[in-house]
Amino acid sequence: MSESGIVLRCRNRLEAAKLMYEHMRLNFQDGTKFRYFLDAFLALARSVPHILKSEFHDDNQLARWYDHRARELCSVKIVRFLIEMRNISLKEHTPMMATTAAVSYSLDAIIGETLDIKKTSPDGKTKNIRTASLKIAADQAEKQQPAPTVPQIVGYSFDELPKWFDENPDVMYLCKKYLDELERFVAEAEDEIMGGNKS
Repeated sequence: MSESGIVLRCRNRLEAAKLMYEHMRLNFQDGTKFRYFLDAFLALARSVPHILKSEFHDDNQLARWYDHRARELCSVKIVRFLIEMRNISLKEHTPMMATTAAVSYSLDAIIGETLDIKKTSPDGKTKNIRTASLKIAADQAEKQQPAPTVPQIVGYSFDELPKWFDENPDVMYLCKKYLDELERFVAEAEDEIMGGNKS
């Protein structure tokens, strides 16, 4: 394949991973769709370096560059972790995630209420994160207490964390960092390919 074809294939796969990330963001309140798009994101993101590996094997200079740079990429803790999550997704199940939801109240109508903020994992177990007491002025005492709004998902975090992984487990944060690393990797590959093409 031509150098421009390699660049295009690799760039297209990276853009497809970015699209899945955007679909995760757009479907944040639908846990099922969010997980489907996460699975697709993990597979597409992982395939980006593989395209280069398969295309570079016949060119000694590019193969050496790839081997060195791919080792560097995989040494990044977040990349290594998400590769592991992709392997789990491909071979076992969608990575387990805890979902954090929040309920909002109108503060001007709550009198002496205690709110519990809980984290609920996919298996239904809840964990109390924080308790807050809300007090307001006595002149509000006559007001009727409002019903809470529908709970909104405010975060997903990976539940299956290896002992060596000590980063923030927030799914969106980690996927964005992975995309940033892949963007750098692809840009460097493009420079390497075009640099070799000029000589």
